[in-house]
Amino acid sequence: MQPVVLFLNIALFLGPCLQSMCSTEKVLENVNLPTNVKGNDCTHIKKRFPDTPSGVYLIQPIGKSRPFQVFCDMKDGKGWTIFQVRNGLDSLNYNKGWAAYKKGFGKSNREHWLGLENIYSLTNQANKTFKLRVNLKDFENGSAYAEYSEFRIDNGKNNYRLHLGSYSGNAGDAFRGSGPPTEDQNGHMFSTYDQDNDGCTPCIFDDTAIESCSEMFSSGWWFSQCGMADLNGIWHPKDNNVGWTSGIHWKTWKQLSYSLKFCELKVVSV
Repeated sequence: MQPVVLFLNIALFLGPCLQSMCSTEKVLENVNLPTNVKGNDCTHIKKRFPDTPSGVYLIQPIGKSRPFQVFCDMKDGKGWTIFQVRNGLDSLNYNKGWAAYKKGFGKSNREHWLGLENIYSLTNQANKTFKLRVNLKDFENGSAYAEYSEFRIDNGKNNYRLHLGSYSGNAGDAFRGSGPPTEDQNGHMFSTYDQDNDGCTPCIFDDTAIESCSEMFSSGWWFSQCGMADLNGIWHPKDNNVGWTSGIHWKTWKQLSYSLKFCELKVVSV
């Protein structure tokens, strides 16, 4: 067979394979983005532009028709997408209903909640797995963290049900808790005061019966009768942060209803 004919036959054979490879690459990392959008998420931005500093960027997750604004933490070279911050500096009210938690509120470079629909789009991209990091600080200059090897939430039809991988860190696994299995928030749906999915029928606390964890804690969260984690409760200042029912709680690290000074939730593609 002549070399030219052989080359053409090989090209015809490999053509569909090459097209498939290109198609897969576009699914893995969509670089056909609007000019004002840097990437699908902060990890993707850091990979495309290694010198990119921390800051606010527009991202457009794979499968999402419109971009949205996030704060990217680029300090460790990985590219973390932040979806929640609490520090009390903005006095931002987190006691909001389902519509607000779905859409998001606050400013990306300050206290904020990114929004359940955006978190869903971010953590359910094709061929991507996300790791969660929870950063915590108290008023005595202490700090702790919890990491989960996988993190994603379901869509709105399933009430943004929480899915977590294995835990590591020094703050304890408050999502799963140290109490009865009914308090394990992993696998549980999101709740707000106007959409109750917490499983209380009712829940009993110190001889008090409650029907809604969200109402009791003034918060939207993945409550499960009600659990040991709630980072969307009321923020309290130093010297007035202990003993409150509603607070910034991670009770596997700080017990006795200690409300934290700072918390941050962020994800990275792994």
